[in-house]
Amino acid sequence: MADLTEVLQAVPLGATDWDQAARLLEQSVKSGNPDPNATYLLAICYKHLGRTADARHLLNKIQHHDGNVHLQRGVLAFRDSDFASAAQEFSRSLELEPASYPAGHNLLLARLCQGQVDQALALIPQISPLTASAPEQRFLQMLQALLRVVRPETSPTRERGNDTGPNHDQEYLLGSMSPDEEARLVDLVGGLGSFEVAFPLLSHLMSLRPHSQAALTAYFGAALVQGKDLMDRFQWEEAYSLLSSLHRKLESTQTKLDNLSLLALFNMLGTCSCLLQDFERGAWYFRSAQEIFQREQSANPSAAKYFNAQGVYQGAWLEQNLALAYEWHGKLDKAESHWNRYFDYLEHYFAQSKPPDYLPSLAFEGLMRLADVYSRKEKWSTALGFLQRAHRVRPSDFDVLERLFTLYSQLKKPDEARRILRRLREARPNDPQVELFELDARELSSPEDVDRLLSDIRRVLQRHTGDLRVEERSGAMINNLVPALEKLGEQFTAQINKVIDQMRRLPSYQINWPVVRNVMRDLEEKFFQLRRVSQKVLSLLTNDDLRRDVSSLVNHCDRKIDQCHSLGE
Repeated sequence: MADLTEVLQAVPLGATDWDQAARLLEQSVKSGNPDPNATYLLAICYKHLGRTADARHLLNKIQHHDGNVHLQRGVLAFRDSDFASAAQEFSRSLELEPASYPAGHNLLLARLCQGQVDQALALIPQISPLTASAPEQRFLQMLQALLRVVRPETSPTRERGNDTGPNHDQEYLLGSMSPDEEARLVDLVGGLGSFEVAFPLLSHLMSLRPHSQAALTAYFGAALVQGKDLMDRFQWEEAYSLLSSLHRKLESTQTKLDNLSLLALFNMLGTCSCLLQDFERGAWYFRSAQEIFQREQSANPSAAKYFNAQGVYQGAWLEQNLALAYEWHGKLDKAESHWNRYFDYLEHYFAQSKPPDYLPSLAFEGLMRLADVYSRKEKWSTALGFLQRAHRVRPSDFDVLERLFTLYSQLKKPDEARRILRRLREARPNDPQVELFELDARELSSPEDVDRLLSDIRRVLQRHTGDLRVEERSGAMINNLVPALEKLGEQFTAQINKVIDQMRRLPSYQINWPVVRNVMRDLEEKFFQLRRVSQKVLSLLTNDDLRRDVSSLVNHCDRKIDQCHSLGE
């Protein structure tokens, strides 16, 4: 924010010891000192101590407000960004003290912050004689010239009816600024706090001084702040339009900005692109940001500015942005490598986490989310990798152990599944779900195995009647029996087909009919058992699709039983 000019009637003892001055003045005011100057000075102390409400209260208590009281009330309003009230106070101060340059200067700033450029232009000739400083008068002339460039209709040449072009004297004055004068002008304009006012002024200043580093930096900073404000309000198209125009302007100038500013620009452009569903363009911006960061890091590899307040490394954010862009674009294979590097960074800087559990929690939640994402896409091996990393972050987390056990079982890794099962018993020795996990780890190689599993599930349900978790897990296990039953049916059918195929290749007199009958009777018994177990499972299923599958399997068993019976007689 632009700096205000202030006036003090007296300097407290100690000059900068505002606490001590406030204590002394409080004693004076509380003792009944009628001098309004004591109240005024105490309000000044409160202002410098950050006690704005107390300072405002004391200033309001002064009965006869002189110019300085209005000036300080305006300063407090200005600090609260209440520019309209500040302008009223400064205007009243200037009326009471017509020779007060601080009142005039502050009124000028308050009007500029409200976007009242014409009123500010009209005020400059009035307050310029109030300062005896030649550099200050020159500065006001340069500010006036810049405002007139933005509002050419108010320039003297326009007023005289000369419409041949802009006021070249004003442009010449701006072009003749020293670096210090330019820095002050840029600082004032950039600190106005209003994008609609500051941005056009900085844009014109940059066009008049195309090689000015200070003007470009201020212009760039104002655009970034406005872009961030638009993004915070979810105005993605407006933010992208502003930031992309800024990018094009940077490409057309030879003046260079620091890498971290460029990094912020490309990150914001990538974010806007992705939220506008242009994921390919978003990934390009994020890759450009990554290249800029690598250049910056190579120049200063251990800078503390690469970490945010929680200890997250900037390189991690860049990897996350790229991973999200690829993930949303459906390119999970490309996203996977960036996600892994993101978690590598987080794990590497666990010791710098603020608070200590922030980075581990961030990594854990991210890993669990990705395990869900890749599981839904049936990329089981990748999902398992993320779960294993989550397990390293929180070795005793029951949910992670449970999901690891399920994935190991699904991927046919019995040794790892049994190892996780031991950890589950240690984590919750009396949990009924662990009993179901033990049952789920069994290998089902025959209908008898399925039948025994159903009996054991029924016993666990009877022991824990009313436990919703046990009921849900039991239901999921019963649903998972359907593929096992279908697999057994396919195995038995393949055995029948193998025998029949061999019989077709041999003349009748070469077929060993006693062996064929024995094999068919054995298969008939297996199909009887499979049919009986399938009917038990069917009675427990609630999913319509699974019920249809099992019903088809029962019908298939009936046909195969008849076929085996006819060949086994």
